[in-house]
Amino acid sequence: MFYAPGSDFIVLFIAAGSNRIEPGLPHRAAGEALRPAGATLIRARTGFAIGGVAPIGHLTPPVVFFDPRLLDFDVVWAAAGTPRHVFPIAPGNLQKLSTAQASDFTA
Repeated sequence: MFYAPGSDFIVLFIAAGSNRIEPGLPHRAAGEALRPAGATLIRARTGFAIGGVAPIGHLTPPVVFFDPRLLDFDVVWAAAGTPRHVFPIAPGNLQKLSTAQASDFTA
């Protein structure tokens, strides 16, 4: 998760676990400078701890971007609110439920 300094929004990037977010691309997707969000901010805005941030059900809805490569899979496993819980979902459904915009932000 990231945040935009000086603004009130946080940004979630949904990507396959093996893909890394490419430096500079999140800023381009969001249209402004972003910084990594710390544990305190993530917990306060989403209600979830780092390592378990679910793609839906946040206390404050984030801006969400979606790695289109996830659509290559029939099922993906998403964080379910704790570092030890996940749930299966079709990637198209995940994108729709999370209201994510498709964007290329991974290496």
